[in-house]
Amino acid sequence: MRTHQLLLGIAALCMAHASIAQEKIAVLVPAVLDPSAPIEDSVKRECNVESMIGNEVFQRVSERYPGTAQFQNPGQTGDGYVLKVTITSVVGAGGGAWTGKKAISIRADVLQNSNIAATKDLNRQSGGGIYGGTIGTCKIMELIAVALGKDVAAWMPAALMVMKYAREPATQPASQSASQLAPEPAKDGATPPVAEKPAPSAEPKQ
Repeated sequence: MRTHQLLLGIAALCMAHASIAQEKIAVLVPAVLDPSAPIEDSVKRECNVESMIGNEVFQRVSERYPGTAQFQNPGQTGDGYVLKVTITSVVGAGGGAWTGKKAISIRADVLQNSNIAATKDLNRQSGGGIYGGTIGTCKIMELIAVALGKDVAAWMPAALMVMKYAREPATQPASQSASQLAPEPAKDGATPPVAEKPAPSAEPKQ
């Protein structure tokens, strides 16, 4: 019995994943730089972090969801889900790994009908790895963008599944009205009998 239920659960999960894999997703490229996000002027000017993040997110999400499209304007996306990535912080100065570690923080929002249906904050940092001493700041930022793109793509299935089940109507009503709870009349129109309560037993007098 338990094995049968387990197999049914696995089959339902596989069907749900297959359904989610066919969802239409539009990724906004480039990513949006929050006006209050801290970022060095030289990094902002030379590295074009918004395009780095937007392109990597689009590439990684499209690998998981074939048919994913990219747009610059949310009004052009049409039906389906819209993935918007906002850069909330860029830490690091020019000079490569010699000026310390670099880090990027983002917020990924999945929009449905222009409303935020799922959101996730992510952060990655890097010193450039074994090549840190030989590559510049923008290259390190690019490595971080690749990692964040993979993180967003890995989060998307869970986000879409939660959204999918949240929009499905409940299979059973949470409560029933008094008319639903009342017994149905008999076919001949007679009122169904009501079980009588047993009379309380009299206690013996002292």
